[in-house]
Amino acid sequence: MATPDLKSILHQQIDRLEDPKDVQDLLLTVSEFISQRTTVFTETPELLAQLEQALSSAQTSHLTLHDQVATEAKQWITR
Repeated sequence: MATPDLKSILHQQIDRLEDPKDVQDLLLTVSEFISQRTTVFTETPELLAQLEQALSSAQTSHLTLHDQVATEAKQWITR
């Protein structure tokens, strides 16, 4: 379906809302959605170095198993 068609359907659905709280909730949801989609990702030298290190560790099998991470996370939460 084309974008204008989808927007039209969305507008129709919004027009059906009667409760001001529902409209407010939708506005907050859409605002958060848009802010997440427009967040600019900045590649800093530090971030790129961390990614390179993580990739190198993964390629040499120096990984932390999921179960170990879950166990450690539970310990952190209970501290």
